[in-house]
Amino acid sequence: MKKYFGKKVMTKTCAAVVAVGLLMTGCASKRGGDATSADPSATTAEGGSESAVEGTTEYAGVDPKAAVVPLDTINVDDYLDMSKLKDLKVMTSEVTASEALIKYNVSTALESNFGFTWEEVDRLVEAGDLVILDYKGYINDIPFNGGSAEDAELGIGSGKFIPGFEEGIIGEPANKEFNVYVTFPENYQEASYSGKDAVFKVTVKKIKAIATPTDEQIKEKSEGKYETYKAFYDATAEQIKQNYHDSILLGKILSVIDEKKEHEGLINEYIQQQLYRVDRACAAAGTDRLSYLNYLGIDALGFESYLKEEGKAYAKQKLAIMGICKQEGLDVIKEGEMDAFKQKLVDQYDELKDVNQLMEIMAEDELVYQLYYERFLEYLKDIKTVDDPLEHEKTTEAVKETEAETEAATEAETEAATEAETEAATVAEAE
Repeated sequence: MKKYFGKKVMTKTCAAVVAVGLLMTGCASKRGGDATSADPSATTAEGGSESAVEGTTEYAGVDPKAAVVPLDTINVDDYLDMSKLKDLKVMTSEVTASEALIKYNVSTALESNFGFTWEEVDRLVEAGDLVILDYKGYINDIPFNGGSAEDAELGIGSGKFIPGFEEGIIGEPANKEFNVYVTFPENYQEASYSGKDAVFKVTVKKIKAIATPTDEQIKEKSEGKYETYKAFYDATAEQIKQNYHDSILLGKILSVIDEKKEHEGLINEYIQQQLYRVDRACAAAGTDRLSYLNYLGIDALGFESYLKEEGKAYAKQKLAIMGICKQEGLDVIKEGEMDAFKQKLVDQYDELKDVNQLMEIMAEDELVYQLYYERFLEYLKDIKTVDDPLEHEKTTEAVKETEAETEAATEAETEAATEAETEAATVAEAE
């Protein structure tokens, strides 16, 4: 029933493995956070290199910088057809974050950044809450595969489930069964459910929320960055809105770009980098990749297959961003701009002492692409969206009604004034 219904549970677990690698090996921002000090050359607990499974490609121990594809060797036109991009139209509502999404993500920011906790509350479900629920879905009164769960955790605004499900829970009480009516998207991953109506019998068992912090708490926990809770909320909400806008818009852009062929080098670039990060994380934890995957019950070959699929998406996105930057003239780097960008990164992360250390962990072409990406995000802000046809029609009708009312009132006033003038003239003549 989840948005990505149809994928195996392994997909979610594999993503978590990669995420752990990123968290444990990524640099810590100067805004706070700890960074690992694991030796980049260490790939297992013993410092040796070990293949995930016999017969598979050897990734561990390879310097990921060596896998970075030089940007000047890539001709985007050989791999992508971007001709449909000029006709792309995106509705304003599609890139506008909902109230629920904003509230839920502000709460998760309070939890992850400052350690605030979710507490059970005695009220109806509201946007931004975290609920524990049971649900069972039916299509034509018949239960369908993957449409039920018990003690599921759902953030109201997380977007984890199909459209309409979270909205259908808002305003409902705990410990009372109710129905939520939804329609599966036309492009749903499980094709047999696409476009079909469904009803879910839902029981919310717990409703949780993070209590609004005091201004003093926010000021203390943010080390003075935010003077009040409102300042924190407004800044965080603005970033959430922008991130949502950029994410949806990027997805729309990629949806109209056709692949001519895959770029194997970029796919391998992604795989090498992710496995390197996972191996570093494992080394820091005193284990190796194979043992870690076995512990999680993940098939090593399946994990590599997952990375390859993610690598395909990474390659297409990177090519698309490079192509757009070239079309828009954003790939021109003036003298001094690259040095300034590198210093900006050093200033941003605690783990980096100077530019030399930055260059030890990132290839020059990686940094150039990061600059492209930053410029691409600015480009997204300037893309004009169009009003929704229905909303535009409603607005137009409202304007017409207002104009008609104004015109009628003006005519009435004019007629009344004319009548008054005529009457006055008649009286004057009689006198």
